[in-house]
Amino acid sequence: MGKLKRGKRNQNKRHNPISRDSKDLKKDESTRQSKIVPLINKLRSTTPNDKSMALGAITVLADDKRMRQLLLKERLIPTILETCLNDSNDEIIVESFGLLRNLSIEEGYDVIKYLWRNGIWITIEDSLNKINESFKVLNENKITDKSKLHLLYDFTENILSLIIVLASGSEDIYDSIFEKIDPIIEFILKLTESYLDGKNIISKRLFNSLLEFIYEFSTESVEFIQKLEQFNWDRLIEFVNENGSSLTKIYIEGIKFNNYEILETDHTNKQQFSTMRLNQIYTILGSINLQQLQKDLHLINNPNNAENPIQQDSSTIEKDLSSSINELKSKTKNDLTAIETGLDIITQIIEYLSVNEDESELQLQEDIKKVLLDEIDVMLVELLKFDMSNNIIKLNEKVLTCLSNLIWLLFLNQTLPVAWYEKSTEILQIILNMNDEKLQKSTLSILWGLIKTLGPEILSKLPDQLIENLLSIQYNPEYLDSYLCSIGVLGSIAPIVNNHEITFKISQFLLTSIDSAVTGLKENKDETNYDIIFESLNLIFEIFGDKDYSYDYEIFVQQNYNQKLKELEPTIKHVYKKIDKNKNLPLKLKMEESWINLERFIKYKQSERS
Repeated sequence: MGKLKRGKRNQNKRHNPISRDSKDLKKDESTRQSKIVPLINKLRSTTPNDKSMALGAITVLADDKRMRQLLLKERLIPTILETCLNDSNDEIIVESFGLLRNLSIEEGYDVIKYLWRNGIWITIEDSLNKINESFKVLNENKITDKSKLHLLYDFTENILSLIIVLASGSEDIYDSIFEKIDPIIEFILKLTESYLDGKNIISKRLFNSLLEFIYEFSTESVEFIQKLEQFNWDRLIEFVNENGSSLTKIYIEGIKFNNYEILETDHTNKQQFSTMRLNQIYTILGSINLQQLQKDLHLINNPNNAENPIQQDSSTIEKDLSSSINELKSKTKNDLTAIETGLDIITQIIEYLSVNEDESELQLQEDIKKVLLDEIDVMLVELLKFDMSNNIIKLNEKVLTCLSNLIWLLFLNQTLPVAWYEKSTEILQIILNMNDEKLQKSTLSILWGLIKTLGPEILSKLPDQLIENLLSIQYNPEYLDSYLCSIGVLGSIAPIVNNHEITFKISQFLLTSIDSAVTGLKENKDETNYDIIFESLNLIFEIFGDKDYSYDYEIFVQQNYNQKLKELEPTIKHVYKKIDKNKNLPLKLKMEESWINLERFIKYKQSERS
């Protein structure tokens, strides 16, 4: 099955200021006995009102991480599957799917795997058939009962969003869902067309879900995009442009980009197209007032409606979509999702721009440089500063990923824009003041890119302890991505630092990193180990690429590095030979390149001083 190059985004990485982290762990047993167990027992009640009230209370409690864990330990999910999804009361079924969706988002793969193995898909298909029939009845005989309409909308929304989350669980689950996706696509497109025709007046939230489904799957699958090729996109785009919210407009921009990337046969105008998409996203996100968003979040997180109001901290954003959600929560959630999704699309566009199909040197046109520097960079820096000062929307990781991609794109460009020097200094100061270990990979990737683009002049702006701190980092299988970025930073510093001792220490660090990664391949099988080997070797080639470098003789010759590389060569050859080309041909070719280049480099250095 054709997949886009970029991997699926983990749904569990989404953010929601409405969920909470528990701050009181001492009363767990008391809470379990007084709250958790009685609620779980009520899910088994034959009285619809008791069961519905229990579901509502559990949905609220499950926002809290510790409460959620207590609920899961009391077999919450098996109880829902056994007693709620087959209930005769439609409202209970709808609420149950919403709760399962929320739990899948928060807990990720373990919950998704459990649901899948326990036949959730059969129940989903039955539910989709019921939903389909209900909309047919709605088309033929207008339903005037608003409560039934809203229940149908909520049911549809919960099912579609649950499918999206399930598909994010693993490649196997995704493929299984995709094999059965045709009737779902047909239903979504028919419902969308009916809405555009004015035949079905659906809720804004359901319309958001329809576009989200299309956007998410079009982001993941070439084949999905091809299945929708004949859909009248122009009509949908025109409707959203005239009537859509920030969120629906962002989804449309993502769909436009995905369609162009796959369906367009001539990509010679890719920069013009990307310029338009980036400008539109900038305009859409610019319409969201961050200060007002902060006030709204504060109001939601600190409700003044009880003697002991629920205190809520920022976390994931993909839930609290029940029918009781108020207008403020709905708008806030949509704005935050628009920002998050917009950042994802910007990242994808920049990745797309960095690849030249004809493998020629990249030359960014003036229009795209202007949008990147005057709009996208400005917006990313503003978001970063806002979140650092308020710590409320917690999208720093996505913002930093965008910035990293932007920096590396500019590095690949033939010429560095003059305006970038001043902007890069501001970015450098921001990331140097960030101390969050969770963001270490992103900040190191940015620092690596800044050093590559700016060269020696950036060194004076780096803290004295930075190099020593990076050299002290130990190989750790849990943090290989960060370790790889630290290798990149150090290796880029080594040839320009003008300090032979530091260059020597860095070269030793690179050789040690190769040994660690080779050992790591035997123990943890993580493919990042190959990247560590590949990058470390390339940096050694770069650092000692010319005998005229002032440190070359003192380090490479006197420390007998060529002999060390000769001793390393059989190991690299063995690593290359062990890769199965049928399972991973690109990796096989990459490591073959490393091995061949190592052989050539050894011969080159041997003859260099002959």
